[in-house]
Amino acid sequence: MGITLEGIEGEQKLFEFLRSKNVDFFQADAIGFNKDKYEIYEVKHQERFRPPPFEGHGLPPNQIKKRLEFQRKTGMRCVLVIFDKETQEIFYNYLDNLEKGELIDTHGKKPRRIYKLSCFIKND
Repeated sequence: MGITLEGIEGEQKLFEFLRSKNVDFFQADAIGFNKDKYEIYEVKHQERFRPPPFEGHGLPPNQIKKRLEFQRKTGMRCVLVIFDKETQEIFYNYLDNLEKGELIDTHGKKPRRIYKLSCFIKND
């Protein structure tokens, strides 16, 4: 078993353990220290959402809820970082800032909240 598979197995065991203890948790993709404060990072490597009504990127509503709740309780903001599969561009912004911008919710099997592309900061 390779180190990657061992790591995944360890994470799965941890999640089972936390669930058995009724611990409410989520998995941050990274935690960083930026300009004298800690931040959490959520990363997505995905194709962009196409109009109508606009081009954008997003994530599932339950992930938004958990990360914003974490921010309210700890003061640590979440940065959503998008690696666009088609263009190789990188987009990012604080999740609470994105929530104040133009957005839509999709419905169906895998609902997502989509933030308008112009609400992101583009990494140049």
